[in-house]
Amino acid sequence: MISFEPNIIVIDDKYDEVSGIVEYYQSNGSGCKFFNADIVEGDNMPHKNYSDVNLVFLDLYLEGEKFDAEQCSNWVKSMIPEKAFYLLVIWSKDPSEMREVVDNLVKENRLPFIVLCENKTEYPSINDEKYNFEELFKKLNHIFDNIPALDEISIWKRNIKTSSNQVIGNLAKTSDPSIFNNKLKKIIISHGGSSVKTNINNNRKRSILFDALDNVLISNSNKNNFEDEISELNNQQLYSLENPEESAIDKELNSWFHFKFNNENLDGQILPGIIAYNNHSLFKKLYSIQDDPKFERILTKQKEENIIIQDIVLVLSRPCDIAQNKYGKNIKLLSGIILKSAFRKTNTKKEIHFNESLPDSSKKYEHLFFNEDENDITLIFDFRYSFSVPEKIFKEKFKNIKIFNKELLSEMQVEYSSYSSRLGITQII
Repeated sequence: MISFEPNIIVIDDKYDEVSGIVEYYQSNGSGCKFFNADIVEGDNMPHKNYSDVNLVFLDLYLEGEKFDAEQCSNWVKSMIPEKAFYLLVIWSKDPSEMREVVDNLVKENRLPFIVLCENKTEYPSINDEKYNFEELFKKLNHIFDNIPALDEISIWKRNIKTSSNQVIGNLAKTSDPSIFNNKLKKIIISHGGSSVKTNINNNRKRSILFDALDNVLISNSNKNNFEDEISELNNQQLYSLENPEESAIDKELNSWFHFKFNNENLDGQILPGIIAYNNHSLFKKLYSIQDDPKFERILTKQKEENIIIQDIVLVLSRPCDIAQNKYGKNIKLLSGIILKSAFRKTNTKKEIHFNESLPDSSKKYEHLFFNEDENDITLIFDFRYSFSVPEKIFKEKFKNIKIFNKELLSEMQVEYSSYSSRLGITQII
């Protein structure tokens, strides 16, 4: 079933306390939904998070005079996915307890981009309204309009949604469900290869379909980017790049540009760009780069500091071969290592302490994030150490961790190919 979701949520146990908020946004064409949080006669919390809620109004006293920080945060948690962007407006007669609610939301990985505390009693009634909602929106809009980057990100998000609707519209333009269905089947087969026809894993087929649609979306999203003029505020602030401020490295954000975003279910899969732990005793002995003469010296300081170093591999087999099940008996792998919280020098750049320079056959990625416990990851691969293993052994002895995005995998394949095809130099004595 097609999903119809709100963009603005209003949570209170008395509708007359928020009626002006709901009516304001609905009259402006926004998808605004009121949730009655009364414990006896109220609504149930959604059983599934919404995907596109941007703004939440929350009363802190959802049961008359009783304050329950956990219940307040549970309402938000039921609607907002982890780490999603949203703005939170505390709309309460006593917002002094706001900090406890926000602390709970932080623990649940649902930190709002902005939290605004608005005391209902500071907006006395006007005309027939219980509160002066006009003054409330005047204040909120002034705050939102003066966050330069927020405007541009909103335009980008709207353009992505516009482009995705255009992609779907072109697929469904015949208004014939059977033709629409067959188009999607053709996309799956064309993108996944003929072998996918006999594949019984429908989640794999869905992944192929969505991956193909993602490619179409990326190719067509830019055409909507310049329909909105850049505001003068953003011209002066966001796009003024002469003297950017130095900021701490955001490892999690950095990892978004390295790995596919959703890769929680990689167990037992063979996909191009997968990074996996090498747990096979023989292959570790033969192809680990830790005991390579160069790397033994390079990693001396890291081993002295008892830094965790583990053997990993990268699946280098061509995407088209894997998609069409044409990779033969073996999976092509490239050896590497992972350093967790590498020991760094005390200089201003905080460089990783290597006893010698890395060889030109190596490729390093650092300042990466895997999870909250592994939040300072460094990957090093060496183009001299490539090998192949049977599919069965890979699934049994190699544990998948992450998967490189297509761009990064292509870069690795190009650099590997370039290194492998270098011409030797004959030295004349």
